[in-house]
Amino acid sequence: MAEDRTGGNTIHIWKLAVLIVGLAAFVLLLGDVTGSYRLEGVDIAVCTAVQSLRCPFLTGFFKVMTNMVHPVVLLIISMAMIHTLRQRQYLIALFVNLVLAVLLDLAAKGWIMRERPPQGQQMIAETGYSFPSGHAMLAASFYGFILFLIWQTKKSRTYKTAGTVICLTMIVLTALSRIYLGVHYATDVLGGFLAGMIYLIIYTSVARRYFAKGIPGRGQSEAEINPLLKSFQYAFAGIITGLKTERNMMIHYSALGLVVVFGITLKLSVTEWCICLILCALVISLELVNTAVEAVVDLVTKEHRRRARIAKDTAAGAVLIAAMTAAVIGGIIFGPKILALFALK
Repeated sequence: MAEDRTGGNTIHIWKLAVLIVGLAAFVLLLGDVTGSYRLEGVDIAVCTAVQSLRCPFLTGFFKVMTNMVHPVVLLIISMAMIHTLRQRQYLIALFVNLVLAVLLDLAAKGWIMRERPPQGQQMIAETGYSFPSGHAMLAASFYGFILFLIWQTKKSRTYKTAGTVICLTMIVLTALSRIYLGVHYATDVLGGFLAGMIYLIIYTSVARRYFAKGIPGRGQSEAEINPLLKSFQYAFAGIITGLKTERNMMIHYSALGLVVVFGITLKLSVTEWCICLILCALVISLELVNTAVEAVVDLVTKEHRRRARIAKDTAAGAVLIAAMTAAVIGGIIFGPKILALFALK
């Protein structure tokens, strides 16, 4: 027990040290970019080096990566993480972090009022000021917290290592995209990283206490809940259950995430958005119905009966037909646009 406390104290000391160093670095960086700007040479050298790599394929790639922190994309990723983070307290902490990270990003937009790089360097249209980079800050705070949650689970070390590599890659590529596309200086990205790291240290410290304390009991009995609210509660519970238990739901939400990322990047028309979202909703809804059919059949009988098999196979077939149709229509809509984005035609 004494060893655990010693280890916990060591972690707290390290976190406090990193927090203090991060705050000091951010303050010094802020003073430089708003004052003497002695790091101008570093900004010029980094921007020149990164932007010298510009080619049609990389331009398309980084236009996609820069949208990996769009709030809608992060919401979909949060929904997909439900399959991994089975405990309710992890899910609550994840969604609270999403809201706080987006609010932090919005709050930082007009704070320093540093002008962006010259328009001649910018490959995409951006509004607002430059320091700190909201994309770098949002990537560090969101994907960093997912990384923290992954290491709280009881998954295998291989799973955790893969999750670490993916999260760190997303953070680095999202930040790098801002320099490549010419909408931020290197110091903007560094400032965003530092701000995200400071926020992450504070939030994870609060989250640890929350996990240790557990979720308090509900204050209201089900009889006291409004019938309309109760129906919504049951519906959301069904969605969450489907996400937790059905592996295919991870595939569907991953596909939805890709649709949103590429849709934002390729600037789909209103009609195209409607078609894509209706198809995604149809496939996910049918998957939930398929889960319900399987549960009812298993509840009625555990024996291998012909009618039970027909019910399960038919429900699964409906999902497959919808998914194949969505894939074909998605190919028709996205295929030519993706080829043009990556200059493959």
